[in-house]
Amino acid sequence: MTTDHDVNFSSSEAVPEIPPRWNLNDLFSSPDDPRIDESLAAITAGSKAFAERYKGKVAQLSPSDLRDAIAEFEQLYQENSKIGAYSGLRFAADTAPENGAFLQKMRESITQSTLPSLFFEIELSRLSLDELDTRIVAPELGDYTHWLNEIRANAAFMLSEDEERVLEEKANTGRRAFMRLFDEVTTNLRFTVEGRENPATLSEVLDLMQSSQRDDRRAASNALSAGIEGQSRTLTYIYNTLLQDKATDDRLRGYAYPEQSRHLANELTQETVDTVVRVSQEGYPLVARYYAVKKRLLGYEELFQYDRYAPLFADEEKIPFSTARDLTLSAFRDFDMTYADAAAAFFENGWIDAEPRPGKRGGAFCSYITPDKHPYIFQSYLGKMGDVRTLAHELGHGIHSYVSRKQTYLNFHGTLPMAEVASTFAEQLVFDKIAAQGDGRLRRAAYAQQIEQAFSTIFRQTALYRFEQAAHQERREKGEVPAARFGEIWQGVTNDMFGGSVTFEPGHAQWWSYIPHFISTPFYVYAYTFGEMLALALYNKYEAEGASFAPKYLAMLQAGGSQTPQKLVEPLGVDLTDENFWRGALSVLESQVVAFEQLA
Repeated sequence: MTTDHDVNFSSSEAVPEIPPRWNLNDLFSSPDDPRIDESLAAITAGSKAFAERYKGKVAQLSPSDLRDAIAEFEQLYQENSKIGAYSGLRFAADTAPENGAFLQKMRESITQSTLPSLFFEIELSRLSLDELDTRIVAPELGDYTHWLNEIRANAAFMLSEDEERVLEEKANTGRRAFMRLFDEVTTNLRFTVEGRENPATLSEVLDLMQSSQRDDRRAASNALSAGIEGQSRTLTYIYNTLLQDKATDDRLRGYAYPEQSRHLANELTQETVDTVVRVSQEGYPLVARYYAVKKRLLGYEELFQYDRYAPLFADEEKIPFSTARDLTLSAFRDFDMTYADAAAAFFENGWIDAEPRPGKRGGAFCSYITPDKHPYIFQSYLGKMGDVRTLAHELGHGIHSYVSRKQTYLNFHGTLPMAEVASTFAEQLVFDKIAAQGDGRLRRAAYAQQIEQAFSTIFRQTALYRFEQAAHQERREKGEVPAARFGEIWQGVTNDMFGGSVTFEPGHAQWWSYIPHFISTPFYVYAYTFGEMLALALYNKYEAEGASFAPKYLAMLQAGGSQTPQKLVEPLGVDLTDENFWRGALSVLESQVVAFEQLA
């Protein structure tokens, strides 16, 4: 018997669906849209007028005048963000040279338009701690208390205005240029897969490694290794350059260690991050335990890197995008209608780009944009169970952004770890829906997907974090790092995680070089570990508390980035410094491994 919230997992469609493309017209209609130049001109004029009013005077502003100045500053950056987001979204959807050129032009224009207002945060950071504290507690500045606290935390690492201007302008032909080069190189890679007539893109070859046919997976793995080898020199040079760029930036700003700037941006102490990562590594034995069962189910004597995500059943059906939509919305309605309505808006209004196509960037993301607009979701939907989970993951981000739009721009974006809580909690809702409704075979496949995703998000990201720590340290201590040495570090941290349960062939040593987070956002990866573990623990609370949990959880999402992570989770009864709390998350994952063992 079905209910309104049940979903039919089978499909009798004769014609495959084409997943949707997004519509970016809410931002701008095209690169030639006159509103872009008009907006840039207005921002430039506003930034200059802002400097005329406030430059050199910030220390003398009354609390109410400072509130007005912050609101004006906030509006300038909000408008600039729309232009940056639009150019970035176009490039992600199609990395054609003209879109790359447009992205670069917009980056340079955005930098120039806001340079006159660069002084503002610098002058605030030059106030004494007592002066900053006086403003932080002023009632007139209550809406900006959290932002001012961030200024206070980062004050010691701000340079002079002239130095900050130089760093900002040079970034467009330095760090950001190398990031764009990485995107263009990896997007335009083509892999020759044995037995296939046409070359495969990076997204296609990674997808093929989830094929039910082992020969296909092996061929894809070999093609990936060979294709990366052809670009190894370029990719290694890009990474070495960005490692040294960060080392220089850290030295100039006075950061004591490579991860410090990321911890500050995430509003987490080094001790908290170290605790999460250490507890995560305590869970590594679960990986070998799970893969021992999977090896038996697959009937293999040995598992290789291309077997990690092998489906349990050779005849796994493709899941149409419409079924994935219905499944996620049904799971979200079971949790809370406000939550589900926020997700439904993405499907109804063209805010999702899920169509696979040549030239489209790999990966998946949600772009939060600004609080007076709406977010956009990006993925390449290929009809696998993992793609359903990715859709749920990005919708979790989307809901977070959508419901936090009552916040002003400076309070809108949550830290990366808290954003990952929102996404992985949504995944867990969808997993539970599948596990509850599916037949025995589907439940076993769903558990495998759930566990492998959790391993990837918790343990693999911990291994990636350890790789980054070693890579940054080695570049600083020994100079430019050869590709072979990066490969040694990569194989070492990967083997630590899998505990000998999977064999990693020599070609796998190069696979570090296609991971975009290493390039664009150093040390981002531990946010996934933090977010998944916190989401599992919160989901455990939801199961214990029932319907009364949803309003508290939504309140956390609605707060956006207006509070620190610890303050956001306090109403939910969470202490982020408590090792046992984090071990509780591992116990949830262990219970899922136990359930899988029983199903097997």
